[in-house]
Amino acid sequence: MDVIKEMEVSLYCDGKSSKKMRLYFDSGSPYTFIKKSSAEAIGGIFKLPSEERFVGLGGGGFISAEAQHLHIKVSNVWCAHFVYVIDDAIFKDEYDMLVGHDFMQKYGIKVVPHTGDIEIDEVRLKLSQTVRMV
Repeated sequence: MDVIKEMEVSLYCDGKSSKKMRLYFDSGSPYTFIKKSSAEAIGGIFKLPSEERFVGLGGGGFISAEAQHLHIKVSNVWCAHFVYVIDDAIFKDEYDMLVGHDFMQKYGIKVVPHTGDIEIDEVRLKLSQTVRMV
């Protein structure tokens, strides 16, 4: 079951100039991607040193030559994350970003398919914001 949630996304850690976006949570994807048009609406796109190539199920492939460092609001916490910018035609119109398990693992988020929702581990989310000194 697809889990699509509307969440705020910003270039800034305090959420300044945030935009509401539709995020598709895909636990099968190791990376997080954003449509080029959605990325342009936020700004801050930068060129990668070289193109990254990705392969999907069924052997389909695509590339990314650009990226963004964004902040996504999860339970009132702005979570920083690196995302690859890809051509709009790669995604369906129903969502702006595909959130991979890289983001979900970092911030304690699980997809709950039978309810069509996500589950957030609030303790893990708060711990993810703490820098540990060694």
